[in-house]
Amino acid sequence: MGLSVPPPPPRVGEHVSQELKEHVTEMALGILEQQLEARIVHYRADLATNPELDEVTAAVVEQLHKLQAAAQERTSGDREATRAAHERTLRKLLERVFPQGSLSLLVESRLKRIHRKLARLFFQSELHGKTRGREGAAKVIQHGEQAMFYLLSRYKNRLHAELGGFEFASEEVRERSFDLLAKLTKDMQDAFLSRRSTELRRIVKAFDAVLVHVMRRVMSAEVGSIAAEVVTRARTNEGRSYTYKIAEEAFPRFRAAMERALMVRLVGAMEDLLVAKLADTAGPDRDETVQFITDPQVFSMICGELCDGMYEILCNEGFLDLPPDWRVVSAAPQGG
Repeated sequence: MGLSVPPPPPRVGEHVSQELKEHVTEMALGILEQQLEARIVHYRADLATNPELDEVTAAVVEQLHKLQAAAQERTSGDREATRAAHERTLRKLLERVFPQGSLSLLVESRLKRIHRKLARLFFQSELHGKTRGREGAAKVIQHGEQAMFYLLSRYKNRLHAELGGFEFASEEVRERSFDLLAKLTKDMQDAFLSRRSTELRRIVKAFDAVLVHVMRRVMSAEVGSIAAEVVTRARTNEGRSYTYKIAEEAFPRFRAAMERALMVRLVGAMEDLLVAKLADTAGPDRDETVQFITDPQVFSMICGELCDGMYEILCNEGFLDLPPDWRVVSAAPQGG
C-alpha cells in the first residue's frame, strides 16, 4: 500500500509533489481492495452450501472447463485480435461514460453520491481528536465545543464507570443521568460540526468544480489510453476469452487494472486543482483542510463510486461478465 508515512503536504503556493500523489494513489487503491475483500468474505460467509451438491457441481464445472479449453485453443494471432476487439469496445463504452465536454447520466448520479459521502468523511475526520496520516498528531483546538467533545469522547468509558458507581434514588434517576451525559456529548458534537459547516460547504464546492472539470476534460481525453492500458494490464485475451466480451474469470484482473488507471488519473489531475482552490485557507484551518484533500480515503471513495457504476453499465451492455458475489457486495451500503 505504499509508504507508511506520507510525504509532507504542500506549503502555500506549492504544487502537490509527485511523491505525495503516488502515496495517495497507492494508499487509496489499498483501501479500496481491503473494503472489497471484506465485503466479499462477509457475503460468502453467509452462504449456506450443500456438500453433495457442491461435489456434483465441481465435477460438472471441471468437465466443462476441459471441454472449453480444448475447443478454444487460440493462436497468438487470435489472441491479438481478441485484445484489439476488447480495446475498441471498451473505448466506445468509456466514451459514453466520459463524453467530451459534458457529463453522462452515470457520472451525474455518482457525483451526488460522492458529495454525500464526502460530507460524511469530512465530519468523521473532524470528530477524530488526532490527524489521520500524521502518526496520530493531536489536532489544534479551534473551538470550545471541539475541546469539550474531544474530552467527553476520550474519557467516555471512565465517565460511565464513575457515573455508574454513584448511588441513585431510583433506576429512573440513574437512566436520566446517563441520558444527560449522552446529550451533553451530542450537543457538543453538533455545535462543533455546525461551526465547521462553512468549511465543509467550501470543500464540497471545490470538489464539485474540480470533479466536473476532470470528468469533462481530463477523463474524456484519456478514454483511449485508459482502454489500451486496462486491456493490456488485465490480459483480457488470455484463457477463456471472447472477442465481444470479457469473461468472468478475467474480471478480478480487469477490476484491478481499471481502478488503478482511474485512480492514477484522478489523483494526478485533482490534487493540484484542489490545493490551488483550498490551500489558501486562512489561519490554522489550512493544515487540516490540506490533510483532508490529500486523504487517500477520499480518493478511494470517489474511485469506488465511479467504478461501481461503470461496471454495471459494462455488464448491462454485455461487455463484462460480473461474478455473482460482486453484484451482491456492490449493492451493499458503503458508509453512506
